[in-house]
Amino acid sequence: MSTDPFFEHLFDYSKQVTPYLSGSIAPMPEEFSNEYFLHIDYPCSQNIQQLYKSIERAHPEAGSAYWLTRTWDLLCWQPVYVSFISIYALHGLPNVAHIRQEIQSQFVAGYSFDSTDHIHASEAELIEKAGKQLQQLFAFFREEMSQWTRIRPGFTNHLFADGILGCLVKLSNFAPQMPNAYLIEQASLWLSACNLSEKHLNGLSVNEESGDLTLVRTSCCLVYKCDGRELCLDCPRHPENKR
Repeated sequence: MSTDPFFEHLFDYSKQVTPYLSGSIAPMPEEFSNEYFLHIDYPCSQNIQQLYKSIERAHPEAGSAYWLTRTWDLLCWQPVYVSFISIYALHGLPNVAHIRQEIQSQFVAGYSFDSTDHIHASEAELIEKAGKQLQQLFAFFREEMSQWTRIRPGFTNHLFADGILGCLVKLSNFAPQMPNAYLIEQASLWLSACNLSEKHLNGLSVNEESGDLTLVRTSCCLVYKCDGRELCLDCPRHPENKR
């Protein structure tokens, strides 16, 4: 583990959020031949396709739209979570575009950086930086996937926005002292930094009874197509979210 206090805290907080978000500092291999990793500097098209196929084998009944959506969500969840933890818990940011991620069976969990470089700045500046880095990384994933499937920017942008806003709702649960008005302002900053439409803000609202920040996503993860699974509570298809 890194002796750098920033990364020590980042890795500790990550595991508190979820044990699957296990971080480390590790040098990059001289030759990136390991099929179980993803990194922006190395071709990953086949690795991502293998992840897709493992999801297809596990849930053949769900269909290709689910397999694609699930694959994309798995590629993106860790960089977004790490960005949020870094900014709101540590007031800093590593280069999340250069995160290395571990591919597990039907999952992506575990991440590392090969450098302890990170920056400290104002919240707004860090969000702006994170937005650019995430766009760079996700554009790379799209390019790699486009070698074997059709994956539209409009499709991924909806999932990107829902991932950002979902993290803000989780942040409100971890830090209930943060005012909802502040979190909605943060949502606007994130959407702008990630070049995503402000229309996504319409999915955020405050529950009148509980006072909790809630989200109705614009995209559906399609998990209900898997045997034994149901619609998520924040799904736009859920009957309680129909307007």
